[in-house]
Amino acid sequence: MQQLSIYNVEFPIHLSAKSIARRLSVTVMCLTLAGVLSGYFWLSNFSFPASKWFYELFSLDGELNIPAWYSSFSLLFCSGLLKVISAIKTKDRYFVYWKTLYLIFFYLSLDEAFSFHEILIVPSVRESLHLNPLFFQTWVIPGAVLVVVFAFKYLKFFLHLPPKIRYLFLIAAVVYVGGGLGMEMVGGLLRVDFGRRTLITLIGIFVEEFLEMVGIVIFIYALLAYLSSLKESIELKIYISEK
Repeated sequence: MQQLSIYNVEFPIHLSAKSIARRLSVTVMCLTLAGVLSGYFWLSNFSFPASKWFYELFSLDGELNIPAWYSSFSLLFCSGLLKVISAIKTKDRYFVYWKTLYLIFFYLSLDEAFSFHEILIVPSVRESLHLNPLFFQTWVIPGAVLVVVFAFKYLKFFLHLPPKIRYLFLIAAVVYVGGGLGMEMVGGLLRVDFGRRTLITLIGIFVEEFLEMVGIVIFIYALLAYLSSLKESIELKIYISEK
């Protein structure tokens, strides 16, 4: 029987929490500025042909474009980091919490790419219940309930974290949820009062997406900082077979 050889190939990857956070921050700023420019083109009814192409590519309110894919992959990166932490924490009392977080962020990544939450936007429910304009996007109602349940379930987990990481997690959560849920509610109010194709409604969209992206950057920084406190280096093994 042929014996398979084992080769040790070193492919070092250095992940600096501060360096990655800085680069992601620059990316967020560039995407936000591109989104603002695309919004200007939208308000000006696409004054020249390429402006519509640019809008579709960089609109912060769009789907399957560069900002949406960036947010999706950054959430997927969070999921990957959480997966690594859960692998380290297999014997920890909070292992299930880390594993659940990894699955939650994996879902959020898919949702950011394909907007699953929009299934919960039901105009007939909004109209029949005469909901406040804050609930124009009806998905925010179950979304708010899930946030409250999550906060209650994860309170002990949150309190056991090191002070610095706990502080960063809190800021990331407030900024991300404030953008994704809070500004979505404000955006619904603006859309009802001022209409969709107005500057003030567009500003609400810019703030919403900017806060979401910033919240993710802070969370990535927090996860990398926490990982560095657990392990100086992590060994990744890859097994390849024909079958």
